[in-house]
Amino acid sequence: MNEAMQVYLSAWPTVWAMDTARYLVAATLMATILALFWKAGLARRKLQARDPATGQRRREFLASLHTALIFSLIGTIVAVGDHQGWITIYEGFGQAGPLYLVGSLALMLVAHDTYFYWVHRAMHHRRLFALFHRTHHLSRTPTPWAAYSFAVPEAVVQAAFVPLFLLVVPMHGLGLLAFGIVQILRNVMGHAGAEVHSAAFGPGRWLGWNNTTTHHDLHHEAGRYNYGLYFRWWDKLMGTEHPDYCARFEAIIAPEAKTTSPAIAGRFLVRTVAALLLAGGLIVAAEPVRANDGTSGGPVGRWVTPGASAVVELAPCTDTSGLCGTIRWLWDATDDKGRPRLDAQNADTGLRARPLVGLSILSGLTRSSKGGWEGRIYNPEDGQTYRATVRQTAADTLAIEGCVLFICQKQVWRSASALVAALR
Repeated sequence: MNEAMQVYLSAWPTVWAMDTARYLVAATLMATILALFWKAGLARRKLQARDPATGQRRREFLASLHTALIFSLIGTIVAVGDHQGWITIYEGFGQAGPLYLVGSLALMLVAHDTYFYWVHRAMHHRRLFALFHRTHHLSRTPTPWAAYSFAVPEAVVQAAFVPLFLLVVPMHGLGLLAFGIVQILRNVMGHAGAEVHSAAFGPGRWLGWNNTTTHHDLHHEAGRYNYGLYFRWWDKLMGTEHPDYCARFEAIIAPEAKTTSPAIAGRFLVRTVAALLLAGGLIVAAEPVRANDGTSGGPVGRWVTPGASAVVELAPCTDTSGLCGTIRWLWDATDDKGRPRLDAQNADTGLRARPLVGLSILSGLTRSSKGGWEGRIYNPEDGQTYRATVRQTAADTLAIEGCVLFICQKQVWRSASALVAALR
């Protein structure tokens, strides 16, 4: 075994442990912050009406662990390169002082943002997307666990930046450590699902050149905009920044009641109109089956999912025994071009042309000896089907739980009729 391979095998376990720990600590920290401060104000900063899909966090977590492994396999090349003299990593300040440490770190972040923008934008090309980037965009409503949720080819491309950069620019070991910390922290912040940046990061303010959670969340929501990682520079220069970004950020960080300025009044008007449209949509969705919202035949009726993102009708299955659940209404039933949203993530390519409205997502629900109903739930967000348990915890409330092995996600659905009554 040659010397380079010995160095590689000796260094890899440490590099793998560091890459994995960095992800686990950062994602756990952000998830904990969201949980602790949700009711204290972060709930108001929630960026999308929909909640993460059932099983999404587990998928993101497992994919991110795979990515950390790939990062370590490629990152260990840095240790070999340093040992062989292919690259230079300073251990102290004898050859390059603190100013070089700071300057080289800043240069590395700018270079990484440039690299990320262009490879990210390239991976959205229709011929590359499925292979490289589709896995990450399965998280349409991202969580901190999605930070490293990449397909293997994308993970390889992302990992290649550090060794390529070090071939050109010598770095301090502390600089590389700081880069890794900044990279993962900004990554989990971008996938937080609620705006965690202060008003100082707003457009036109002193930190406004930085990306925010809103900025990257719009990328997951719309797909065609906001390709940058740390900064807004490339998106603004290339015309790929979402046209609604500034307004969306300002609306989300504005205090609930601060002033009666025209801007605030305008946002209030938009929210009022949206609430009226929601009320109208729920009335239309709920009216036909209002008499069936009782419990005599189980949780039959129409139910509103979290964030009022959908209305699902539970009724006896037409072709099998038990209850089935069908999507009857969606908040965003059409795409940017006005076309009906389709079951595009279905593992069966022959079913991807099905409209989401009218799609059966709950099937075979039968009474359980433990109470409630058990069956299967299909998640259009990732095209997967999971074990489901449905319990009617109150006359107007359903608890939905979807599980894979021992990992479960829960949602609370509300009676559409009850919400309509409250809105009237």
